[in-house]
Amino acid sequence: MTAYVHSALFVYTGVANKLNDELQQNPFGTEITSLALDTLLLNPESYLSNIEHVVIAGALADIKAILNLALKYDFSIGLIPDKAEKKLIKSFDLSSEYNDAIELALREDAQAIDLILCNGQILLFKATIGWLPLMDSSNETSTVSFWVKSLKNSFQLRLLKFCFTTAKGKKIKTAATGCMIIQRHKGSFLSKLIENDSSIRDGSISMVVFSPISIVVYFNILLRLLAGSKSNDRLPQGIGFIKSSQVNIQTSKPLDVIIDDNSITQTPLHCETLQKAIRVNVGAWLAADNKSAKIPKESIKIAYLPNEKELEQLSQQKIPFFSHASEERFRDLFISLRDDAKINSTYITLMVLSTMLATIGLFQGSTAVVIGAMLLAPLMAPIVSLAMGLLRGNMELLKSSVAKIALGVTLALLASALITQIFPHKMITNEISARLSPSLLDLAVAIVSGIAGAYSKSFKEIIQSLAGVAVAVALVPPLAVAGIGIGRGNIDFFLQAFLLFSTNLVGITLAATFTFRVLGFSPIVHAKRGIGLVLILFMLISVPLYASYERIIETIRFETLMEKNRFLVNGKYIMVQNPRLTHSEHTKMLLIDILTRDDIDRKDLIELKKKIKLHFNAKVIIKTRILYIL
Repeated sequence: MTAYVHSALFVYTGVANKLNDELQQNPFGTEITSLALDTLLLNPESYLSNIEHVVIAGALADIKAILNLALKYDFSIGLIPDKAEKKLIKSFDLSSEYNDAIELALREDAQAIDLILCNGQILLFKATIGWLPLMDSSNETSTVSFWVKSLKNSFQLRLLKFCFTTAKGKKIKTAATGCMIIQRHKGSFLSKLIENDSSIRDGSISMVVFSPISIVVYFNILLRLLAGSKSNDRLPQGIGFIKSSQVNIQTSKPLDVIIDDNSITQTPLHCETLQKAIRVNVGAWLAADNKSAKIPKESIKIAYLPNEKELEQLSQQKIPFFSHASEERFRDLFISLRDDAKINSTYITLMVLSTMLATIGLFQGSTAVVIGAMLLAPLMAPIVSLAMGLLRGNMELLKSSVAKIALGVTLALLASALITQIFPHKMITNEISARLSPSLLDLAVAIVSGIAGAYSKSFKEIIQSLAGVAVAVALVPPLAVAGIGIGRGNIDFFLQAFLLFSTNLVGITLAATFTFRVLGFSPIVHAKRGIGLVLILFMLISVPLYASYERIIETIRFETLMEKNRFLVNGKYIMVQNPRLTHSEHTKMLLIDILTRDDIDRKDLIELKKKIKLHFNAKVIIKTRILYIL
């Protein structure tokens, strides 16, 4: 059974005076004494010395005035918020209907809750220092509005120096656009990024630090916000989280502190939690949450914030489009890439063995053997090193990478040519033919593989994925086919296969260079002349690849057309099946099956050939097999 207070002081403002009659006539047996807020504030001692419960109706500022008095005179509080105070209603689980709000305000089961003070000012919802675009937005914000504001804000991001000191003396120096102290953050965008275990009496302050070190990082955070995904163990890059009973905040220059949407004070800022400082009537779910609240340990998650060494580089500047990798991360990667660019006996052995294995697998037409050769091949590593050398303009890394790649290509061509001499009469298998018609699709594979290769090399936890990238792009098999062309003395054979390898080499290099730039391993592209040369090669390679792609499209269209065609030749119906169009250097060859119920003679075949040739603008040789329908 719900119990209600025996007596209460009703404090009102001019707007809330109309509630006086409803409170005086309440059905809960509570004796009400009414008093205007202005009158109370003139001499609070004379009115509050013997008061146990106060009901306040008014705006947020009026309610905060009563909360301040409750700290001194130790009375419980019932809230009748103004309907416009939606945050207050939501945070304290109140009702926007006056009758329900009055009933809750007169109950006897007030809950002891924490109070956060920032430079002595009461904080009920949040305090913002600096700039946190959209971080305090409601979940009700529309997606279109969210992205429009995000795009506008992205051009104004600037990092400032911050220093945070927690209750246990932990000092954190970083660069950020701003930070936010939050009392209750359920239902906000922030709850998707950080711990959502805040309580009204956990004795802690929750603070989010917003430090997007690039436009890319900024939009990654926004995507996480919209996606709604959250992991308490892994914050997105650019977000830090501090949970402590006390936080001191210092900034490189004084910044306004916006407390509950009002500019009240400036940094430096001292924030502290007064645990169970006041007693307030709250809604049912918040009361239940209050009973189960536990005092957490101090929590500091700053792994994805700039460290003290990076402050001078990042602070006071507009953030770049791409982020800058940390010095430690770049050093580890560069050492690894430098080792990958060095020629050693292991590389030579694996290049020869992988090419020999690929060549045998190609002659056998065995996909499994060819894949095994791809896994064994070590050619991907120096190409990724070449990309970093181009980006950073490091001549030592460039020269060693090029030398290692050139040696690998030479060894592969010689090894495959040697195997071809040992087996000179082996047939051309489908596995070999598949490497003789490179197209734009192969270039697309190379580009995606280059991105994946650079990305997997940049992060230790996924470096094992580099073998999978090597399989996807297949560097050694086209080299092996080119070597088969040398062994057979077929220049066209060699050029087609080597074009595929060159496509992979150029595509991977360009894509890996771009990926390293995006990941922040160089603020600018240093070796612009080298990148320009690779771009020229890229464009030159694209011409024959585009022609090959167009040829593939033409073949597919023609084969589809032939499948549906039914020819009338000299009064006889002839159907075409299984058309296969192949290309040689100057001619096209069409292989078809023709179905008919009638006898076909030479005259009929000549007429059929004329009809089929109408679909070609070049020389075509037609080979056919006649099938009679009985």
